[in-house]
Amino acid sequence: MGPDEHERFRLRDLDRRGRIGAAVVALLLVLIPFVAAAVNHGRWIPQGDDALIEMRARDVGTSRNPLVGQPSTSGSYGERAENVAHPGPIEFELLAPSVRLFGPTTGFLLVTASLVAACLVVSAWAVFRQVGPRGGSLAAVLLALGCFSAGAAGVVEPISSNIGRFPLLAGAVLVWALLCGDLRLAPLAVVVWSFAAQQHLSVLPAGAVVAGVGLVGAAWWVVRGDPDGGLSRRAQLGWLGGAVGAGIVVWSPVLWQQLTGHPGNLSALASYSGDPARQDMGLRSAAGQVAHVLGVPPFLGRSSPRGWDLVAHVGTPQLVLTFVVAGALLAAGAWWARADRRIVAAVAMVGALAVAGLVTGTNIPDSPEKGRLAFYHWAFALSFFELLAVVWLVARLAPIVAPKLVHGRRSTAFGVTVAVLVGVAATPVVADRASDRLNQPIATTAIRALVADVRSSPALRRVRGPLLVLVDGDDRYIQVGDTLAARLLAAGVDARLPTSSKGFAHPDHLLDPCRIDHADHVLVVSLVLDVPTTVPGQTLAAVDAAPSLDADALGRLVAASAGAHVEFGPKLERALGALPGDQGSLIGSTLAFRLARTPLSVLLNRANLDLLIAHPLASPTLRHADLVALRDSFPDGATTVPATGLEAHLLTRAQLARYRPDLLANC
Repeated sequence: MGPDEHERFRLRDLDRRGRIGAAVVALLLVLIPFVAAAVNHGRWIPQGDDALIEMRARDVGTSRNPLVGQPSTSGSYGERAENVAHPGPIEFELLAPSVRLFGPTTGFLLVTASLVAACLVVSAWAVFRQVGPRGGSLAAVLLALGCFSAGAAGVVEPISSNIGRFPLLAGAVLVWALLCGDLRLAPLAVVVWSFAAQQHLSVLPAGAVVAGVGLVGAAWWVVRGDPDGGLSRRAQLGWLGGAVGAGIVVWSPVLWQQLTGHPGNLSALASYSGDPARQDMGLRSAAGQVAHVLGVPPFLGRSSPRGWDLVAHVGTPQLVLTFVVAGALLAAGAWWARADRRIVAAVAMVGALAVAGLVTGTNIPDSPEKGRLAFYHWAFALSFFELLAVVWLVARLAPIVAPKLVHGRRSTAFGVTVAVLVGVAATPVVADRASDRLNQPIATTAIRALVADVRSSPALRRVRGPLLVLVDGDDRYIQVGDTLAARLLAAGVDARLPTSSKGFAHPDHLLDPCRIDHADHVLVVSLVLDVPTTVPGQTLAAVDAAPSLDADALGRLVAASAGAHVEFGPKLERALGALPGDQGSLIGSTLAFRLARTPLSVLLNRANLDLLIAHPLASPTLRHADLVALRDSFPDGATTVPATGLEAHLLTRAQLARYRPDLLANC
């Protein structure tokens, strides 16, 4: 792509037009995540796990300074039930200043957008540094397509399972630069890779492969010497020493916790990894996942791909054909262009990331969670390098195959790049994709109203001791108790979570119900789904949790479903069978078992409504207009409506003992 395959490109060496073009591309890359943040800003507030992350961010720099990440769900798998924490606290440290200065919504989105913008710009710059302007333009296009596939929500969602996606991609690009011999980027590669690796257990297998490739590449060039002759061996070792130092700084909280914890989290992680009772997806499924990414159409550029798409079964002939064709083309191209170490390194990264996908996919727990795209961050990096290598090889081959063809100029590449970047940035503004909307378990307006009513209550101001926040209802997936506790803590109220939240918050933020003094109070949040609850004590707030919901349409659908005989019919049966993985059987069993018994649990789910609208039941007959009206009335960004109302009640210990004696039975 550049005139000299062994040249190292620098921005300052560009002419005036080149520098302006580079600045425009960089600004457009930055624009993509900031538009994603802007379109979600007014309708999103940290809830659930995000609210717990906010609590940890506010603890940074205090006596409760976090040393590891949030707990994983590892306790749900295998025999070793203790949840292992995600490796590191670096996200909390980045969020801490912004959350304190700008508040939860702006503070979160500002940091996540800035982080992704930095990853995009660094990745495009690293490719430009090795290949030149055309290569940098191609990288920018591929990065933009990655943002398009992730959706605006996937770009700026701060939850730990999501935020490592683009740092892992940027870390892989920087490791490729190390394979090219550019050891000056080693410290930056370590910092970016460390951020990705600390976020989530699902990143670690792919992260370990990428790190291993980077170590091998760096060692190779230290032995061989700088390929461009610009660095002495002493200078190379100096840059690698800087990388080691950066790694020690970034990982120091994790290492300190390992030395002082009982047990250390890294030891617990090793124990979890070796648990023989854990049921994982296995190598065959992992090979299918990699084949889905390597196959046609390319993974980058797909609109709103899901984890379920990657775990869908791939027949053995298709699996073998995909690997043979992709492997043969890339291997032949690398051999043909073997004089250019950058192309060879890009093909090597395809192989390394395919191995990373196999290692990761093999170890994904075989559970309903396997359909989460957050488990497959490696897919973005693998598709990036596959497309980079293929386009690069085609560009090298084109003048040989068609020497009389007038090939594109830099201005053409720049124009295409700008058009793609502008299109991707504008997508969440002009389109209505679910992947562009950050999911809110409860409508943002309802959470704000609940918090405002509770905070303004004169009864709450009279509470002097700690305030235990409990939830009456199934709060596992919406975590409204965590959300309210985080908001009250930020307002200066000594709100506490029950000890069942161990690991999700510092012990100082927990309170055992048995330790509640008779003078202390409990704040009970009730989840109302049908009729108001009857809770003793003083009612501080009662808000509509889904004010936009079409209650009339819901009432007619419930009346038609309750007690009815459920029959799918051939159209719905075929639609369920076509869903990837075992998603069809899971949804089908839910419809068959719950629709007649607990119709609200089925009808207040957007995915179920979409399915029933497109493929009506044979029995009972549910009005198409009511299904559409109900779906379209869901709160903005909500995939389910877990509660139609929220109530907050202030109880004394005596009132709690009468209302929920089970909570105090073992005291």
